[in-house]
Amino acid sequence: MKIDALFPTPLLTAKLQQSQTLCEELRSAILQREASTPGVQHSNTTSWQSEDDLLAWAGAPGADLVAGALEVIDNFTGVVREGGLSRERITWKTNAWANINRAGDANDLHYHPGAYWSAVFYVDDGGINGADTMGGALEFLDPRGPLPLMHAPTVKMTISQCVTAGLGERIYPETGMLVVFPAWLGHRVTAYSGAGTRISVAMNFAA
Repeated sequence: MKIDALFPTPLLTAKLQQSQTLCEELRSAILQREASTPGVQHSNTTSWQSEDDLLAWAGAPGADLVAGALEVIDNFTGVVREGGLSRERITWKTNAWANINRAGDANDLHYHPGAYWSAVFYVDDGGINGADTMGGALEFLDPRGPLPLMHAPTVKMTISQCVTAGLGERIYPETGMLVVFPAWLGHRVTAYSGAGTRISVAMNFAA
């Protein structure tokens, strides 16, 4: 029997080259920025978030991070031409910002309007290390909303990745991990309960 996935939502994860050095340099720059600026309030509830001008103050590490993210994105993006879908490099408009979450911090459900791809890079996972032990997960919500659950919430499709239809999928951060997703996909960060400092950089790419 053939099973197709109609209208799939892509989620890309990768480890960037030399991510340890990159994380150390970004961590230092972001903590210095936090100490010198009050930050802004958007989806962050109590946590610190920078303005979306990270490329103006993060120096070479910030530029290297965006270049690494673009390498991933360009691998999975094309343009429709007369002959079909053509894989070609796009001149992206990019903005980026830093997020710092400490114990009790979370981010509310939000989207990234005006962009095509969005990404998050984990500079410091705060000790989470990919495990469901102290919260701080990146949670994506089913873009169809609760519709798949409304008729028969206890009935599930026994097909790979269909069990959470109408719910959400969680990614637990690891230092050096890059996550790329469509900018229209609703997401939030669950409350972090660790004793460390969870640091990430979010990026938007608009065509």
